[in-house]
Amino acid sequence: MLAVQHAGMVVLRVDDNPKDKNDDPHQPFILGWHAGGTFPSAGDMTPAAMPQMTQVYSMLQGNPHHGLGGNYRMDEAYLETNPDPHTVHGDRGGSNIWLAFGPFTLDFGESITFIVAEGVNGLNRQKAEEIGRRWKRANDDPSDTGPFTLPDGSTTSDKDIFKNEWTYTGKDSIMLTLGRAYRNFRMEYDIPKPPMPPPYFEVTSGGDRIMLEWVASSSEREPGFGGYRIYRAVGKLDTTFQKIAELGPGSTSYDDIDARRGVSYYYYITAVNDGSNNTSGSANPTGMLESSRFYTRTTEPAFLKRAPGKSLEAIRVVPNPYNIRARHLQYPGEPDKIMFLNIPGQCIIRIYTERGDLIETIEHTDGSGDATWQSITSSRQVVVSGIYIAHVTVTEDQYDPDTGDVLFRAGDTTFRKFVIVR
Repeated sequence: MLAVQHAGMVVLRVDDNPKDKNDDPHQPFILGWHAGGTFPSAGDMTPAAMPQMTQVYSMLQGNPHHGLGGNYRMDEAYLETNPDPHTVHGDRGGSNIWLAFGPFTLDFGESITFIVAEGVNGLNRQKAEEIGRRWKRANDDPSDTGPFTLPDGSTTSDKDIFKNEWTYTGKDSIMLTLGRAYRNFRMEYDIPKPPMPPPYFEVTSGGDRIMLEWVASSSEREPGFGGYRIYRAVGKLDTTFQKIAELGPGSTSYDDIDARRGVSYYYYITAVNDGSNNTSGSANPTGMLESSRFYTRTTEPAFLKRAPGKSLEAIRVVPNPYNIRARHLQYPGEPDKIMFLNIPGQCIIRIYTERGDLIETIEHTDGSGDATWQSITSSRQVVVSGIYIAHVTVTEDQYDPDTGDVLFRAGDTTFRKFVIVR
């Protein structure tokens, strides 16, 4: 599932009036929602636009345009009982929320301060994928009526109720997020802080391992510093990361020797403390605090590199044939990936259709024996089923590092045929 996050707002303070800047928790306000693309358009500021401007002003007072909305929280009225939220307003474009304050009487130059926090939270990525896959399996097979296990442990035979009930549990998550924002504000942002992350993090692909190095966190000098945690994702950046190592203070490197050849990896490193500065529970759950992943998360893949091939006859295309039905079994997280293995360290790979149309050119210059292709042409089109030809041209003389013998001469060529089934 993709749309599993709940969004919300929390009002942290509102001035009583322009001359009294104290927070007024009883300040009049309007909370509501409105359906997707149905807002009135005022057009211009001519008298002819007066009806539309009147409609806009009415909406600002909390009166939904064409009745598509309400002066209340949508989830309180609908989400607990309606299995298909989009039918609430008949508009698959979604809904918009509003929050208005006042009225205030402002003289020229006066102002009012509002402090509002917005947050997003919901099911985690793993649970969203689990629920989404189970729902899709039942959606593709009408005879599949479960049973489907609901969050409270009971079961249902309705796949939509199953999916939505799990999604609605995100209300607790968003309330947790907004509650933390409120406590943070009330404490004037003086909450326990996690240690600083490493200021520098480098990931290097190798032949038998992926090497990670970093500069020590500046928080190592502080009492209670706990060390570092390393996380890894497989196949793509936007996915679930798993913790693969926990290291003590003073560590500045780690070798990932569990990486598998042909698979792309992404990493980030965090710094943690022992929780000794987070014991009261007034701002956060007590315990260890951890720096944010976003300081160090890598955006380019790392992978094990093969040594370059030693003969043109050793070149292979993997998988061959490529079959879309096995796309999730071949290279995790990279369902369209095809690899050229045992290639010369310096070469050009030109990919042709069966009739001879050149659709992609790969310039291989990193000295390894691996090159990848995501089944996309140079014009950014996904390839179709068919027979393809990979033509390999050596671009410079290459020698055996052990014997000094010539392995390839510039201009040497070969080709491989491979099949794609989509």
